[in-house]
Amino acid sequence: MRVIARLDIKQGILIKSIMFDGVKKLGDPKEFAQCYYEKGIDELLLINNTGSLYNTKIDNDLIKKIRSLKAIPIAAGGGIKSLDDAKKIIDAGCDKIVINSLIHTNSSEAEKIINCLGSASVIGAIQFEKKKLSSEIETFYEMARENTGLNLKKCISRYRELGVGELLLTDVSRDGIYSGLTDEIMEEIEENKFNFPLLLSGGFKNIDELSKYDKKISGIVVSSSFHYKKIKVEDLINFRNRNF
Repeated sequence: MRVIARLDIKQGILIKSIMFDGVKKLGDPKEFAQCYYEKGIDELLLINNTGSLYNTKIDNDLIKKIRSLKAIPIAAGGGIKSLDDAKKIIDAGCDKIVINSLIHTNSSEAEKIINCLGSASVIGAIQFEKKKLSSEIETFYEMARENTGLNLKKCISRYRELGVGELLLTDVSRDGIYSGLTDEIMEEIEENKFNFPLLLSGGFKNIDELSKYDKKISGIVVSSSFHYKKIKVEDLINFRNRNF
């Protein structure tokens, strides 16, 4: 299981939201990336947090600076509107790009990106939340402001049909609040674990949580618990190495 650090970036500053709403400035993303790299992180995920919402692009110069210091896989996304945007991110030094909103607003362009770069270079992100008054798990885009109209199972099927090579599943209701990883989507995880790699994000708070997802997901994506030093990167890596 890969351990991935997520860095949400706005105007060159590392930020962190709570349930995809409101942000707190944390500092220089290059310094955080360097720290996580030195402590043994497997991968870095760089996201232009409000890209689709405010029509902004990730800073490719920042990607280049981080890439110059890191000999590990890097993925980036947020605000990708076209194949040209995706190519620029790859050219800046990323191994993969991340798309979400584009799949729902311009699926033909998303398909063009996948066909050009190859499935292995494209992570499809899904923001989801289980509604309190029903068992339905709804999915969203544009920082969880827009409902896709698809439940989680149907959304995953759509991504699979498009040909994304990897899925990033983020529980909006747990983002940034240390409530623990969701156990409400085990059925969807079991159904799709052999179709493509699954990455899980949202609410991670306890190292022992990794155990229940062993062999079910390809990677765990962590932000707040690392940024605020609730969990040490090296402790999580060591736990993974000893047990899986």
